[in-house]
Amino acid sequence: MLELLQSIPFQPTWLALPVALPMAAAGLLLAVARLGFRQRFRLQRWIAGVVAGIHVLLALLILAHTLAGDEGARIVYQMGSWPAPFGITLIADSFTAIMLLMTALLVVAVVPYAAGTLDHHRESMGFYPLTLLLLMGMNGAYLAGDLFNLYVFFEVLLTSSFVLLTLGGTPGQINGGIRYVVLNLMASLVFLSAAGVAYGTLGTLNMAQMAQRMDIAPDAVRILLAGLMLVAFGSKAGLFPLFFWLPASYHTPHPVVTALFGGTLTKVGVYTLFRLFPLFFPGLLVAWQPLILTIAALTMLISVLAAFVQPTIRRLISFDIISQVGFMLLALGIALDPRAPVTGFALAAGIIFIVHNMLVKTALLMGGGVAELEMGSGNLGAIGGLAAKRPYLAGLFFVAAFSLAGIPPSSGFVSKLSLLQATIGVHQYWMAAVSLLVSLLTMMVMIRLWQYIFWGEFTTGHAQWTPLRKPWASWLTLGPITVLVALSLTMGIFFRPVLHVAQKAANQVLDRTGYIAAVAPLADVPVEPEFWEPPQ
Repeated sequence: MLELLQSIPFQPTWLALPVALPMAAAGLLLAVARLGFRQRFRLQRWIAGVVAGIHVLLALLILAHTLAGDEGARIVYQMGSWPAPFGITLIADSFTAIMLLMTALLVVAVVPYAAGTLDHHRESMGFYPLTLLLLMGMNGAYLAGDLFNLYVFFEVLLTSSFVLLTLGGTPGQINGGIRYVVLNLMASLVFLSAAGVAYGTLGTLNMAQMAQRMDIAPDAVRILLAGLMLVAFGSKAGLFPLFFWLPASYHTPHPVVTALFGGTLTKVGVYTLFRLFPLFFPGLLVAWQPLILTIAALTMLISVLAAFVQPTIRRLISFDIISQVGFMLLALGIALDPRAPVTGFALAAGIIFIVHNMLVKTALLMGGGVAELEMGSGNLGAIGGLAAKRPYLAGLFFVAAFSLAGIPPSSGFVSKLSLLQATIGVHQYWMAAVSLLVSLLTMMVMIRLWQYIFWGEFTTGHAQWTPLRKPWASWLTLGPITVLVALSLTMGIFFRPVLHVAQKAANQVLDRTGYIAAVAPLADVPVEPEFWEPPQ
């Protein structure tokens, strides 16, 4: 299949489609919503599903072409034919393509799930066009080749996610939405400050040219920029101690929104850390390893311990989302360790872990959402016994939960084993012990969650959401969960080709020279900036 996709000619202009297509489709869906006929919801679902499906095919095509050759390839498109660094640069490598593919897959899974669970009130308030705008923001962040447009797409993502979070307008949603948007706007302000410092000192916001000039920048500039970016993107990724917005808001919207957010939003922040730190600060990434590993360990431990005392399904899973982000930061922390026996293996393990987590976390939140809708409540003390009524859902949830804990032959097992091997390879034995402990605690949390939801006699709590009474609701909800769980198991069983793709993607991320050279016109641009010097 890879050879077939590589035989299809790919035009660099197609890199604009992951941004332009969902934006145009969102506008079309808003026009459809104004027509007022009874079948408009069905038409919106089909349009959103088809657009997401096209994105899957487009991402596969990009992935195939970026995997071409022994070292892989990069695809660069200069918008409007303006040369870098003056124009807008879109750039994709294998890591970008993997994230585009995973995000599109999750949106494809969410559309039928939404069709089976959402009430017409929330559908009429623009769920599907907002989802496509969210897809546009995430795709733009993955493809952005300059810091300013990265900021713009983060704001598109933030705006659409805030509206999705408050869709329905209940007091709990408004409360959670305010916390979400205030804390994320503070992170955006830090990001914008970093962009201002970069432009004021380096004279450019193009990432390739910034990487060139960062090598000759004063230490104070590099340390300041690295600190600002770690705070900004660490907050958006949900790292300790900047994760408070996530558990305060993720349990408040409709379960379909939580499922969409849980698999995607924090991963955009993680992607940006993976992209920018090896490109801009390879030396600091090695020097700051103790700090990064400490943050990773605290993120893992505090979040998984907090999960034990959470009273509802989604609050518990929300804290576990944060805990798993710690594993991803661990991969970044040891990515450039000179003691690594295989270059890029730690980052490859981190990429595999991101893919695994996107699949499994979305499946768990979808399964927990079905349970919450079926029993009328997500309160763990007021529900139970769903296995007798929904045994298939109980089985799917069980497999997804134990994949998250790292039980073979799931994707969780192979990704955590690879990460553990990379950690031991650089002699970070204390982090290896922390990751094993957190995996054990995660398994205990998942056992506790499964018992509360599915064990005992069937009970129902106070109805909070519209119950699953739509035609085909069972198929529309369980079908996407089945596909995601099956993909997780497939990753674990056929791990060798997955590792091959991830290793090539990691090597491209770490190849600063190749990234700079891919933006070819930069060779004609002077790289000597005039740095501001403080007065004596």
